[in-house]
Amino acid sequence: MLFYILLFTFLTSIASLFLVAILLLHKSLIHKISFSLVSFAAGALLATGFLDTLKEAVEMSGENVFLWTTLAIAGFFLTERLFISLHHHDKETSLDNKDQLRLPTPFLVFGDGLHNFIDGAAIAAGFLVSFPLGLVTSIAVFVHEIPHELGDFGILLHKGWSRQDVLGLNLATGFTAIIGSIVVYYLGSKFENIVPVLLAITAGNFIYLSATDLLPEIHHKAKKGLALNHTFFFFLGIILIAVLIKILG
Repeated sequence: MLFYILLFTFLTSIASLFLVAILLLHKSLIHKISFSLVSFAAGALLATGFLDTLKEAVEMSGENVFLWTTLAIAGFFLTERLFISLHHHDKETSLDNKDQLRLPTPFLVFGDGLHNFIDGAAIAAGFLVSFPLGLVTSIAVFVHEIPHELGDFGILLHKGWSRQDVLGLNLATGFTAIIGSIVVYYLGSKFENIVPVLLAITAGNFIYLSATDLLPEIHHKAKKGLALNHTFFFFLGIILIAVLIKILG
């Protein structure tokens, strides 16, 4: 199982990173699809959190996991307030907005590393329960990593970093996902009771990202003429995850 955990954590991190690197070569394409990616990720995360991850946690440990999910959401909120911003999804759709570049680089690097660590932990927690849950979790992590990485790339490029340096930094912080997956794998293997708690925290992370980070951005930035487009991709994300859960379950 460790092989699958490391494989999918690596593929998720590297694939999203290089896809974003390719997209950055075409700025006009970024502006066309970035909102759609955010909308799709919001739906996919929401569906994965409620229909898959939280459901599995409840089946394993009962209603007590709701407390952990609530505490996780509160913890992510507190962390985001303390460190200015863990997530930077509002940057990828407006790479020329100078008002968005006040975030100190050390905070950006720390937030990105912690974000990836949590992603790796989420993938490992999923695979510790079953292969299908791990696969669905990996997909959810992948689809929200693309707008996340777009945001980080955009900020650093505007700070004067070269594309090579930005790619190298994001590659380095991406390996914290591997660390997160390994830590959770060995914790889960030794303490079976911790797995449902990890799943509950993962569900809280997905729900928090969708409900407080992505969806408000869509409401705030989407023009009336494009609202239908974003609504479509939001529901597409939900439907895709629901169908995958049905097939794999």
